[in-house]
Amino acid sequence: MSDQNKIHIPAALIWAQCITFAGLYAIWMIYELFYFRRILLIGGAVIALYPIYQYRRHFFQKRTAPLWLIVALFGWVLFHLFFLSQDYPEQLMELKRIWKYAGLGAIFALGLGISLLSVSHSTSGNRGQRSPYWPMIYLGLCMPLLIYLLKYVLTIYGPALGIAAPDFLRINSNRISAYYIPKTDYIAFCLPVLALSLGQIYSLFALQLRLRLSQCLAICLYLLVIGAILFLFYMQNTKNGIAYAALCIALFLFLFIFKVSSVKLWHKALFLALIVLGVVTVIYPHLQKNESWGTLIADTRVGFELEQYPQWKYAGEQGYPNNEFGKMVSITNYERAAWLKAGVQLAVIDPLGYGLVEDSFKRMAQAKWPEASQNLSHSHSGWLDLLLGLGFPGVVCILGALILSIWQSKETQQPWRSLVSWTLISNLILWATTEVAATVPFSVLLFWISLACGLTLVHKNQENNSTQNA
Repeated sequence: MSDQNKIHIPAALIWAQCITFAGLYAIWMIYELFYFRRILLIGGAVIALYPIYQYRRHFFQKRTAPLWLIVALFGWVLFHLFFLSQDYPEQLMELKRIWKYAGLGAIFALGLGISLLSVSHSTSGNRGQRSPYWPMIYLGLCMPLLIYLLKYVLTIYGPALGIAAPDFLRINSNRISAYYIPKTDYIAFCLPVLALSLGQIYSLFALQLRLRLSQCLAICLYLLVIGAILFLFYMQNTKNGIAYAALCIALFLFLFIFKVSSVKLWHKALFLALIVLGVVTVIYPHLQKNESWGTLIADTRVGFELEQYPQWKYAGEQGYPNNEFGKMVSITNYERAAWLKAGVQLAVIDPLGYGLVEDSFKRMAQAKWPEASQNLSHSHSGWLDLLLGLGFPGVVCILGALILSIWQSKETQQPWRSLVSWTLISNLILWATTEVAATVPFSVLLFWISLACGLTLVHKNQENNSTQNA
């Protein structure tokens, strides 16, 4: 019997990991529960040490390159702190805050991924879809959405029903409130679930010549979750969420049309019509409510003229210019474009980064343009913010690990293949123009990558060969 087959992760421990994950994902973005979040992170990391130790012999192979890139990222952060620091006290504070949580989350995720991988040793093909742990994992991923829907019902319909919901169970738009949740956090937590649901629908169609009733019901559940997330994005009026959801759906439609051969043409047409109708139902009112989509190109042209229209430096303190239509630019379009170009210039000037995940753009912009406002913060592009903060070495480690994990996921069984590939693809795009370079979204990004490292640690052919040789 091979060494791999001697490895056994107790089912009770895997259930403990899954339940801890579900609890953590449910409350991760709720600031008021940060003590509970800390307990779950530490508990999950401690439990993860057992499967990590059991699989230690697998850490020295080509497939662990993404994992070692994440290890190199933490090494680079320490090197930058001690030898390249431009603000040692702030970097040390981030090390104790952001990087501590990210490190605990990475250990937790790696161990969880390894445990879920170990279960697939006894499965093959699409039977992995019936993993006993999958429902708990998926339920945990849906918890932020379910909590939002509960808050929505209590906020909108509670008074009419005579229910006086407490503040923490109401949707709060007051930014200074302890119960306020930024739109960006909803995108960071819900877009991967939307993408994963699309991936599961695609895999069910791609792997089955004829769907069983249970699989049809699963597809209906995934469609319901997708619709609910689009509803959330619409109610929160998040342009990034709607745009990236549309991109994920477009990717799904492309794969469904050109890669799925087991579905009849008229079935495809009917299913596509259903998807398109649902998307248009959400996107059309959103476009009507946000006129800034119509001036996106014109406003971007103005934003790229950094010296001619320098209002971007002052974060609204000196007004805004007009676009080519003679109307004031959309603030979000103009500032995003200007900050993007300014951020790229700053990244070229300092390719090793300022050293901070949060607000490196602000510090570097004020150094280059002393008149810039103190209210500047992010560049509104997560990847650009990380480039400014961690430099090219740090971003290469993160993107390298992410892309390699997506590539290796094709050799992973379902449903974990969808969990890796679709969630990482959604993270790749959502960090493009979303201001998510902050403690929680950054920790979640490294969590997803580390989870993928665990789930792709062993090639499925290695598993099958080991079973045959036993």
